[in-house]
Amino acid sequence: MTLLAHPMGLAPGRHVRLYDGYIEAREAVENGDFEADSQEAMSVSDFPTYIQTFFRHRFLDKFEEIQGAWPQYTHDFDVEDFEPQTWSTWGRFPDIPERSPNGPYEQLAVKELPGGQVTIREFGAGFALTRRLILSDRLNKISQLPDEFAEALARTMSKEAAVVKFQSNPTMYDGNALFSSAHGNIGSTALTANETGANTLIAAETALEDQEDDEGYPIVVPGATRTLIIPTELRWIVQVLNTQEQLPNVADTLNVPNLVRGRYTVIEEPFFTDANNWYMSIDLKGRLGFLAHVILNGNTTPFLGVENPGVRAILGGDDPYSFEFDEIGYKIRHDYNFVPTEWRGIFGAIVA
Repeated sequence: MTLLAHPMGLAPGRHVRLYDGYIEAREAVENGDFEADSQEAMSVSDFPTYIQTFFRHRFLDKFEEIQGAWPQYTHDFDVEDFEPQTWSTWGRFPDIPERSPNGPYEQLAVKELPGGQVTIREFGAGFALTRRLILSDRLNKISQLPDEFAEALARTMSKEAAVVKFQSNPTMYDGNALFSSAHGNIGSTALTANETGANTLIAAETALEDQEDDEGYPIVVPGATRTLIIPTELRWIVQVLNTQEQLPNVADTLNVPNLVRGRYTVIEEPFFTDANNWYMSIDLKGRLGFLAHVILNGNTTPFLGVENPGVRAILGGDDPYSFEFDEIGYKIRHDYNFVPTEWRGIFGAIVA
């Protein structure tokens, strides 16, 4: 969890919690839009139950934001600006031909293999509080709104990574879906806590081990680790497959040795909306990492700040509020994107 010091404003000494699982906050706003939107500030009338009855009012804090798991299965892709960035790879030398006696040496060459393109996106929003609402906040609940503003960005980023750029099976730069028969990395069998489930995982491993590069050469990932990325609904089935020494056979009448016991690390993604689909990876952070977290100049921390009203006192006192509307405005902004970049290190079971 990354901590960002609370900006000057409502509650000195508080901290804004920005944990590593964030998703995209709505549409980006220009500075002018932010200033215009500040006219729609939250006021006393927006909280009649709280403000008018605070002497006998009690808040019941029931819910907390869920932290997404995307930092565990993405790899950073740093860019310098907002212009599109492309990537490519080198191929390999072909097999060395036999040379005839006293004959010439055949000249070989390496090809450049074009890849895809990534762009970074800007997300941001603002909110404002009136002076009267701030002064009426005797239970100090309004002062927690910047924290919740940051958590909204975290939720947005998590949904963008897990649902929009992963579970939705997006189209890759080669024109095929991330999980597809063209990529040889798709299945449709549900996980079950028996021999059938173990055989399903073995088939997924085999599909990943049989992957080839763009020129048809077999690939290998030295020291690769096998990771299952699952919705929380599959937690107990995966626990059985990963820990039990024996499993029921296909007919569920006899126990057989569990061939996949202890082979996998497990990532549970709470933002998955499909309870049946599951995924296996062999190189999440390495050369075959499938999902890039695109960042701008190495910055992984969102900006959260208070608008400077630029008010100058003529006769004593301080006024942190805007001159025209008597309010404090907040703005959050973050530059990022999630882009699928490789299919050879990830297998997806799209269960009907």
